[in-house]
Amino acid sequence: MAPTIPFDRGARYGAAVVGMLFATYLAIATDFSAILQSETYAGTIRNDVPFVNIFQFVLILAAMTASLAILPTSGMRRVGGVTLVWVVLCLWATFGLERGVGNITEPVAFWAFVLNQGFVVLLAAIGGWVIARGRHPLSWLVVVVAVVPPIVAPILIQANFTTGGYALVIQGLVIALGLGAVWAAVWIDRAVSADDKNP
Repeated sequence: MAPTIPFDRGARYGAAVVGMLFATYLAIATDFSAILQSETYAGTIRNDVPFVNIFQFVLILAAMTASLAILPTSGMRRVGGVTLVWVVLCLWATFGLERGVGNITEPVAFWAFVLNQGFVVLLAAIGGWVIARGRHPLSWLVVVVAVVPPIVAPILIQANFTTGGYALVIQGLVIALGLGAVWAAVWIDRAVSADDKNP
């Protein structure tokens, strides 16, 4: 009989890391523009891609929720992380659709910044993870890395990057910033905790 592998604290943490990485990559790699096109050209284009995008969006929400839910931390922390993920992603979807169909226009620079896909993905993934992990409040400062993608994106466009090159740079940037921020949060948490124990 094969030995039973317990789903203990270490296994739960490992599964949560893999699940969040998968959800983060899917969130930044998915092009949701087909949904906007279906709203703009409703009834004139026969296309099932919007349904695929909707399925992917639900999958991203489910993957992030499940990843945070199985973390070996207190229930309140996990609820807080999941709540942030849902609020950020659902607001992004709502305002993104409104802006896509022309209901929201001004100020252009503001909406382009806060609705940037890289910004939203990092805000949801890093913010949700740091809260669910129960890191020291000072470690939440790592979420500031979310402002990098909306700053870099216009630079890439002005530099005439191809669509493929643009996508690869942004995807790599988001993954690298996400991993770096999470580890930075660990370092800050340990440093602050050590200082508290040794006044």
